[in-house]
Amino acid sequence: MRVKALCAWGGDMLRREAEGQQSSFGDLARAARSIPRDHVLLRMKAAADWGEVEQALAGYYDLHEGRPSWPPAVLVRMLVLEHFGDLSDREVSEQVAYNLLYRSFVGLGVDEAVPDDTTLVRFRARLGEQGVREVFDLLNRQWEGAGLIGTERRVLDGSHLWGKVARRSWVSLMREGRTLVVEGLERVDPARGKQLRERYVPPAEEREPRGEEALAVERERTRQLLQEVKQVGDERVRERSRLLEAMLGESDRPVSFVDPDARWGHKGEDKPFCGYKTHEGIDPDSRMVTAVQVVAGNANEAVRTDELLRQDSLGVQPGAVIIGDGLYNNATTVGQVQEAGARGCFSGLKAERISDGFDYDAQADQMICAEKKHSIGKVRVDQGDLYYFSMSDCGSCPRKGQCLTRGEREGKAMPRRRVYLSEVRKAKILAGQAGREWRRQHLKVRGRIEAKFDEQMNRHGLRRARYWGLAKVTVQVLLNVITVNLKRAAKLMSARAGPIPVAAVGVSA
Repeated sequence: MRVKALCAWGGDMLRREAEGQQSSFGDLARAARSIPRDHVLLRMKAAADWGEVEQALAGYYDLHEGRPSWPPAVLVRMLVLEHFGDLSDREVSEQVAYNLLYRSFVGLGVDEAVPDDTTLVRFRARLGEQGVREVFDLLNRQWEGAGLIGTERRVLDGSHLWGKVARRSWVSLMREGRTLVVEGLERVDPARGKQLRERYVPPAEEREPRGEEALAVERERTRQLLQEVKQVGDERVRERSRLLEAMLGESDRPVSFVDPDARWGHKGEDKPFCGYKTHEGIDPDSRMVTAVQVVAGNANEAVRTDELLRQDSLGVQPGAVIIGDGLYNNATTVGQVQEAGARGCFSGLKAERISDGFDYDAQADQMICAEKKHSIGKVRVDQGDLYYFSMSDCGSCPRKGQCLTRGEREGKAMPRRRVYLSEVRKAKILAGQAGREWRRQHLKVRGRIEAKFDEQMNRHGLRRARYWGLAKVTVQVLLNVITVNLKRAAKLMSARAGPIPVAAVGVSA
């Protein structure tokens, strides 16, 4: 009995007197002051003028009708927080409710209500691609004004993201499509729909056949059904029929009925994916994204470079250098870059031209070799000139073993160096765009966009699409880019800004 009493007494002594009491607003205020003021989220918040964002988005609201809305900047920061933490609408609303750091970033006091997930869905739909792109462009212009983003160079590249769709066989898609068309018909003509269901919709328990022969059978049955419903005027049936007919095509075939914009593409010869590509341009010096374009997975983003350049937040300045990998080294892309008034610098070019080892004297219109000898004449060849050097100079040159061809060294041809320079190449030399060193200096920064994609994909959830449809996926990519740009701007501005003042933390009781 004595032991039990001591245990009970000891248990009572360990009990906290304040147990069960609620925290006061003073406690919450003290907790708010414990938030680290140099946290990246608070620096991200301080890196932008959110008042300008409020003004830019005011036009998306009716000033006279409807209930008072949440401040647009609060909702934008909640969407940014989603991508920062790779959270869903519901998760970010829940976490802002109890996470004081998140409240600080969003701009809510400790006793304020939190926008719910439905509010975020409606806000994102209200803005759409146009509204989110306005925010993206506005922030980039702010950072350009602060001297963070340059305009002299852009690095372009694309990366893929998987669509929010199941990967289905073509046989399965044919069967699903016929089922959807028949279901639509049953709504307007039950008797006819029942008749076609018996002929064209396989039982649910039937095992799906495989192989090319089975696919041929399914395609033929699909064509027959489409012919049967060709005259049906119901818009639902017509829309589903159009999509199903597109799946019968030989190219650019939809791969899903829930996301008709997604396509099969390849990130390598044996690495297919189903979804979209994000095509982006960055300023390699600040490492901030300035242009965003989203295309279907089967699109060649390089030949749409003109669209990407037009969407650059800061515009493409005359003479800007556009840098990319070998995918961009084609006549279409090169022409688009030139039309934009920019200069292309793409990898995949021949590693070395003979003319790369020579200098060009524009005033004398002569080529100069490594031994500082000048060419003595030229002949016109196709769209350029073939410059030739003196035989006596070349015959006594210490470099002739490496410079002259084998036939010239063995006396089968005149022992003189010849260098061909096309008009296009000459124009590039005069503009400072030719030569290995010029390309090397620009191409060495190309990898910075790969690091940016890695950040977007692996840290902020851009590996997969969250939504269906090109427009909504574009909104997702833009919000993701705004997030990584805010992070980068915060880092670049941290040395200038110093410690964030207590008043900027933004949480109060």
